[in-house]
Amino acid sequence: MTLVCPGCGVEQPATGKPLETRYHASAECWALFGELSAYTLSHGDPKFIHQHAVDAWQAQHMVESKSNIGIAFSLIGLYLAIEKGYTGRQAQLAHLRLGRTKRQWGTFEMPRERAALTVLDVVNAAPGPDRDAMLMKWAASVWASWSHTHPWAAETCARLLRST
Repeated sequence: MTLVCPGCGVEQPATGKPLETRYHASAECWALFGELSAYTLSHGDPKFIHQHAVDAWQAQHMVESKSNIGIAFSLIGLYLAIEKGYTGRQAQLAHLRLGRTKRQWGTFEMPRERAALTVLDVVNAAPGPDRDAMLMKWAASVWASWSHTHPWAAETCARLLRST
């Protein structure tokens, strides 16, 4: 028996565990992200690719919240990585700057179509350069699925981060 993740659509053998309630994710998909996180956090690269994984994961598994800071930060992180070439560390520092001031982030219309890639595609890639490249392809795929928010992300970064 298999289970389809409600966030990203990845199909995995069912473990019988309940949905991950913080995200719109199956327990099986959440476990894949845990595996990827162990890899990215032990990577040792000062570029800190883990931030790109977090932003892609959250954008692909997000549910609306009162503040929507998670969606906003994920979209900003993906914009900075994919459109501006920021490293994960640079995106993380941008998140820290944005987090210093409390603000309302508004509402976001979720993508009509899912991204073509998922965390499973990244975990299935060979560790090292292949997996790192697949992680960035995944991030780009998730960013593309949120195309309706691209102008918002560009304007928000220009205004709040003075990013051009």
